[in-house]
Amino acid sequence: MSTAWYVADEEGNVGIIDFNENGPVPWETEETCVEELVYGHREDKKLYLPIALTNEQIDDLMENPHSPSEEELWFDCIVQIDTNKEKDFLALSENPDFDICLCISKQRGLYWIDAFDCIVDDDIEQACHIISTSTLKKMLDMGIIQIVYKMNNFDMEDDWAGKEFVHSKRFATAPYYIFHQPYSNSFLPKRMNKPEHPVVIDQFPIELRRRVLKVPLNFKDVESFQIAEWNPCSCMYSEDTQYVDGCRYDLLPMTDGTMAYVNTEIVEPSEFLKCCSEKEKYGCSDCKWCCYTNADHCFTNKPTVLMIVNPLNQFDFWMHIKSDIISWHCIWLPFLPRIPLKIPTKSGVLSSSEYESFVSEQEISKHVNQEQLLSFFRNNRKYLEDMIERFNPRVIILCEDTEAFMNSIYTLGTKYIVINGVKYPMYKQNEIEHHREEIERLALLPYRGKVMPHIISVEEMNKIKKQDD
Repeated sequence: MSTAWYVADEEGNVGIIDFNENGPVPWETEETCVEELVYGHREDKKLYLPIALTNEQIDDLMENPHSPSEEELWFDCIVQIDTNKEKDFLALSENPDFDICLCISKQRGLYWIDAFDCIVDDDIEQACHIISTSTLKKMLDMGIIQIVYKMNNFDMEDDWAGKEFVHSKRFATAPYYIFHQPYSNSFLPKRMNKPEHPVVIDQFPIELRRRVLKVPLNFKDVESFQIAEWNPCSCMYSEDTQYVDGCRYDLLPMTDGTMAYVNTEIVEPSEFLKCCSEKEKYGCSDCKWCCYTNADHCFTNKPTVLMIVNPLNQFDFWMHIKSDIISWHCIWLPFLPRIPLKIPTKSGVLSSSEYESFVSEQEISKHVNQEQLLSFFRNNRKYLEDMIERFNPRVIILCEDTEAFMNSIYTLGTKYIVINGVKYPMYKQNEIEHHREEIERLALLPYRGKVMPHIISVEEMNKIKKQDD
């Protein structure tokens, strides 16, 4: 899926990059869009981080002011209410057919609303009518809503013109520098505008500010740049992919027009083959998608916090608060990257394509019970031990349902775990809030694990390939 995220330049000006689905996309960026970022960011269902926009910046995000009688859809629009009737507006908005998405400016009485449930389509007249008993009708009769604005649409497109992409946009104004990444990641994102009233990072709340990507450039001076030069990014496809010491490198264009290999993954599940206890049994010469594969989640390429997770459990990861200091220094690692089991079917064994949709804990648990999983872990524990040695985390967190597995092999104390003779500070996931100050202190210590080069030149990669050959 495509997504979007904030980025700040050397002068503190804030931009938003609209990433296409092939990437490069910064690690663990939520699936969102430009429209959902311009007023602030919803970290989860309870936490919203607003941006302190000026009146001029707010005006740059709205267009087409018109009277309520001219509005038809009443969906994703901004209304300006009579501030003297704010109590009535807020009380009526509690009704189930009306929703306040966001208060944009309490002083100006500006609200982003959704009142689509208050209207009905008339097929005969081919028009929409407001339901006479709806909350919206009551508001209009009371003169609460005075002006309706259309929200800026930040849809952007790229069309191939033979040698380059031609970018187009549907918005006229924006207080952010907007960059659009074309579908092909062999090309750089394109700057789509120069704001008259640019948003600066000091307008962001501190919790969100620490998450904003940074680049050593000035947006007003550059039309394109490679975000992956300075921030860890994932990549769906590239002109060439290489693997060095268990890390993935993709060939991408740099800001200066050259090409180079950029580190896009620091955990490669195929490295499990070196430790796999079943490879001879199944005659594996390489490690493909023929075993149940478990996802890791990297927030940084220099993790000081390692959270060990159960490979059979599913996590509501996308609703996890990313501005959390601990998360931002963390890697979530299943204690088995792959479950080395060929599941029998009528046609033989489960194919790689079937595994991609074979993701629920309930489904995989039909074939792998806890005793089998423990056996697999005991026989393949070297993978986790190698990863821990490689990252050398400052603190280890045991996720739910992992303590029994760790305790069966390693020494666990109240606040430590001993792995291969090394004693690491350790906490359980449900203890994070109680020990947050201690864990954050450890998370903020310098990274002490193996450091992989972030960028490898084409020439250097050719030398590495020759050595491997």
